[in-house]
Amino acid sequence: MFYDTVESTFYAWCVERLLRSAVAAPHLAGGIVELGAGTGLPVIEALSRCEATVPVRGFERDPDSFRVAVHLVEAKGPPGYTVEPGDFFERALDGPERIAVANPPYLAAPADDAGTPELWGGESGAEVTRRLLSGPFDVLMLMVASIADPLGVIEHARLAGYTVQDWSVCPITFGPHSRRPGVHGRIDELRAESRAFSSGTDYLLAGVTWLRTGSADAGSADAGRADVLRRVLTAGAEPRRI
Repeated sequence: MFYDTVESTFYAWCVERLLRSAVAAPHLAGGIVELGAGTGLPVIEALSRCEATVPVRGFERDPDSFRVAVHLVEAKGPPGYTVEPGDFFERALDGPERIAVANPPYLAAPADDAGTPELWGGESGAEVTRRLLSGPFDVLMLMVASIADPLGVIEHARLAGYTVQDWSVCPITFGPHSRRPGVHGRIDELRAESRAFSSGTDYLLAGVTWLRTGSADAGSADAGRADVLRRVLTAGAEPRRI
């Protein structure tokens, strides 16, 4: 079971920001679905602060996290929030929800590195994020890490017909999982390929809200937001040594 106070608090704030947004309002009738509820605390906090009654279904694959989430939801969860066990991609894509939220796993690692499976986001760290952006949702609020091919993610979203509507950024310090030799070595490889951006101690995590417009050709305002996001997520990179 993984829980990081800084990251989870920021994720909760981003969900709360989404709930209060004009972007989400027209799409809330069917509720919200969440990939990777974890302990459930971020959504509990966001819904409670908003005093929102919108139905939210969270999915969690890790048994320990699921048990904690069920306990916390029963103890202090707001009306409408439920957490279910199982795979989001097998059970959530055909539901009534038009909005999905997630802090998807984004650590990259070599294929033979067992590590912590619930934190592994594939060879670039962005595979789960790309699957979400290839799904059926009208609105997505996803956490995007500067160490997990952020430029590729933004381009994938554009090609899938999404435009950037809103974003916020928080610095995250490399922790024990991201400093594991296999993970850190893979991040170094991605950095050399200009697919990961970080300083020696920190990287950036962005909460990005996308709206599906059905066109890969965004208007000037939408394209401008995406361009600024690109510059921000690559701004903290250390100069490459020659």
